[in-house]
Amino acid sequence: MNQTIILASSLLLLNFPSVALQTRSNSVSQAAVETDSCEIKAENGESGEYSPQQLQTLANHITVKVIGDNNGGSGTLLAKKGNTYLVLTNSHVVRGVNNISLKTSDGKTYPAQIVTNTNFDKFDLALLQFQSNQNYCLPKEIALSVLNTDTPVLAAGYSSQKGQIVFRTGVVQQIATRPLKEGYSIGYTSDIEQGMSGGAILNSRGELIGINGKSAYPILNTGYTYPDGSRPNEEEIKRMRSVSWGIPVWTFLAQVHTEILTAYSLPLPTTPPSIPETKLTGWLGELEQKAKQITVRIDSSSRANGSGIIIAKMGRHTQS
Repeated sequence: MNQTIILASSLLLLNFPSVALQTRSNSVSQAAVETDSCEIKAENGESGEYSPQQLQTLANHITVKVIGDNNGGSGTLLAKKGNTYLVLTNSHVVRGVNNISLKTSDGKTYPAQIVTNTNFDKFDLALLQFQSNQNYCLPKEIALSVLNTDTPVLAAGYSSQKGQIVFRTGVVQQIATRPLKEGYSIGYTSDIEQGMSGGAILNSRGELIGINGKSAYPILNTGYTYPDGSRPNEEEIKRMRSVSWGIPVWTFLAQVHTEILTAYSLPLPTTPPSIPETKLTGWLGELEQKAKQITVRIDSSSRANGSGIIIAKMGRHTQS
């Protein structure tokens, strides 16, 4: 039974040393204006929305360059504990890397270590940490609510071709009712290129909604797979290929061990994002309707409540 999916993805992993994708005319180089303050007042005070230039500044502050001895990409500053900073990136960015360093927005480079025991075995996520006496900006806010399609976004990351941070505007086009393997469930139109994996995705209110991971129109379709090994149908895969894929920040919060969230004062996940129920069809749909007709709820004054099944009727009395 096919599951409907409204997400799109790029399944070319955006490893830093790989051949760069062709960039488009809407790319923006490091044009974000540096500011000494992390507090930036939204240009539109009523809606709380930031201007494109302000969003670039916010994204620039929290996006770092991940440099490995044989791999690399981008990362996103998440939180701070004392002098230790926590950085979120993709596992494929640091896979096989022995020595990692991070380059921050002020041009400084720090040695970094992979945080272990994170519970990311089945997800394309990794946590890094580094120490610094400098005060670096953190995300204005971490979005915990479900995204809507047509939400404007800005994606940031360090282009392997340009060697500097770039910014890509776009909109959320598809949201997966059933996430793909490794946690990918945000499909957006930003033109992601090599090296941007792990970089921040912000909405127009400056909130961190996720990180980049895969670009549109990959050579192969092998990444369009569900965690159980099944695959979308051909029409769904065609739609997925047309956009980039990201991993939402709530997936990280829901998956990582609570001890890490508590230590870094990150928000604890409440309820998982609501996903529309899949309507059963065919014989399963008929069976569901029949089950609803014969199933009853039993309430007791002792609060030993439960359910029952109608099995017979005698006159006006029904037995269950």
